[in-house]
Amino acid sequence: MQIIAIGDVHGRGTWKKIKDCEADHIIFIGDYLDPHRPIPDYEVLRNFEEIIAFKKSSPETITLLLGNHDTQYLHYPLYSCSGHRADLQETLGKLFLDHIDLFAIAWQRGRYLLTHAGVSQGWYDRHLDTLKKFEGNSLAETLNTIHESEYRDILFEVGRSRGGWHPYGGPIWADQSETKHNYLANFHQVVGHSRVSDFEKYGDENASITYIDVGDTRVRFFEKRLE
Repeated sequence: MQIIAIGDVHGRGTWKKIKDCEADHIIFIGDYLDPHRPIPDYEVLRNFEEIIAFKKSSPETITLLLGNHDTQYLHYPLYSCSGHRADLQETLGKLFLDHIDLFAIAWQRGRYLLTHAGVSQGWYDRHLDTLKKFEGNSLAETLNTIHESEYRDILFEVGRSRGGWHPYGGPIWADQSETKHNYLANFHQVVGHSRVSDFEKYGDENASITYIDVGDTRVRFFEKRLE
């Protein structure tokens, strides 16, 4: 299986270049909203609507993951972060709620795990009892099930490096400083959230984490052939 992962969109339309690429599965890593640079509201909204339509056109081969800039609209007023547009909350919140079944927290194939910000070993160990309570056929299934449960708060924990008070950020908020030397054993992760100038990978053939949020500097997608 050939996969392509698209880093944080933040209102930009550069993801459309993906249509020129060949892949068996396409994964958006989240953060579709709240541009870092000025983009007109109508362009941000249209771009998000086009991403939703793209997913609906091929639901089995496109995955839309949730980022911290998305969940603050979906679960408003919970899980707030910078860039929130109060004037667009009603519109964006409705878009998410009307299409909630199109979004996920995690995607996995084999030992490759994709989330918005990454799963650190510290966060995993801290919440092992809850993870076991919702244990599914894969870690991604477990995380997605937790999001639908009363335990979902653990997914949105913010670590101290991002201004929170938790020892580790959850898979929506974990910072690179928390995960690059504390990535989850036995998994190869691909994440966004932490901006980098080019792809950065830490780890080896046993476990690793690769950061792909390069949208502010270039148009580049993560491509990998999985068994």
